[in-house]
Amino acid sequence: MSMQETSAAGVAFTRPTGFRGRMALAALLAGSPLLALMFAALGPVLPMMATHFADGDDGTFATQMIMTVPAIGVIIGGLMAGFMVDRFGPRPVLLWGLGVYGVAGSSGLYLDTLWPVLATRVVVGLAIAHAVTSVGVIVGGWFQGLARVRFLGYQAAVAGISALIFLISSGIIAEHFSWRAPFALYLLAFAVLAISAVAIRSEEVPARERDAPVPAGAFRPLFPIYGVALFLFTAYFMTSIQLSFLLAAENVTSPLTRSFVIAGGVLAGGLCGGSYGWVVARIGSRGAQILLTTLLGSGLIVIGTADSLAVIAIGAIMSGGGGGMIPPHIESRLLATARIEVRARAISFMFTALYVADFLNPLVVSPIRSAFGIHVAFIVIGSVLVLVAVPLAMRSPKIAHQH
Repeated sequence: MSMQETSAAGVAFTRPTGFRGRMALAALLAGSPLLALMFAALGPVLPMMATHFADGDDGTFATQMIMTVPAIGVIIGGLMAGFMVDRFGPRPVLLWGLGVYGVAGSSGLYLDTLWPVLATRVVVGLAIAHAVTSVGVIVGGWFQGLARVRFLGYQAAVAGISALIFLISSGIIAEHFSWRAPFALYLLAFAVLAISAVAIRSEEVPARERDAPVPAGAFRPLFPIYGVALFLFTAYFMTSIQLSFLLAAENVTSPLTRSFVIAGGVLAGGLCGGSYGWVVARIGSRGAQILLTTLLGSGLIVIGTADSLAVIAIGAIMSGGGGGMIPPHIESRLLATARIEVRARAISFMFTALYVADFLNPLVVSPIRSAFGIHVAFIVIGSVLVLVAVPLAMRSPKIAHQH
């Protein structure tokens, strides 16, 4: 049985069914893991890369830049991708993004100097921003109500679990070969590209007229959602950016031990993200926001007040669980709120907000950390989240998700 919808251009499109439909859904689920792969593939090989790119110093700055510049690419790409999808349609932009991601991402296999590698890492960010924006537009057109919320949750689950697999695989591959070998993981994009090219057809995805006017004030209802997104994403980066420093302050010197603590939060995020649709079906979108904000904040407080590694790990699991529900929550609210004429740009700006938050976190946390210490920083950020959880959610428009 086919599902027929109508695009912003007034043209009917039909979601594929059967085997090809399942292939198309697999391709859409594979977009989020590629976003996670952008960083996960290289984490275990950073010391080896630092040695290679030392060039007279310890190479630390070089490796930090290799890890950071893709976020700059996503920020810029997020500002562009929505317009590109509106201009050319989601399918061509998706295929282009996947192809460029595969080529640029695997550059470490053959490039040997720092600046070309840095340039290709920016391109990786640009490419994945276009690919995941296209995926978001297609998901927004193919699913409605709770079905859409559930699928976005499944994407979060696949992303979280894949991030763990990529981290482990990268370490194993590098140990048996070299620091270059994990760059081969980016070639997985070509498998997703092949599946997408076969399973997703242009006449089956939503599109809008290229020069259709955008209604006045179309973005105004989205501004509060982006504000909430920046706030929540900035707090969520506490575990990925700041937790290693807290563990170091607790004299946890083993990189493997730190990895296991952080990985626990990542896994919890994937599992809780996967259950987001179930949560919304029972307590609604506002209730889900209160839950994820409170869980994230409580986890950060537990980390900041912990007196043992086991308690820190519990806090990481709690905060990871809350944080894992943020992406499907924000994206589902945007898709439910945005007019179809601006849906592509609404989604692409979300990824810009996500990686702006990546840069905001150190700016917000550093003054607290310098004045009072890293533990207090976790307690302060967590306490703010818990205190504003209910009023922040009550100020958000109520969204009715239909079954």
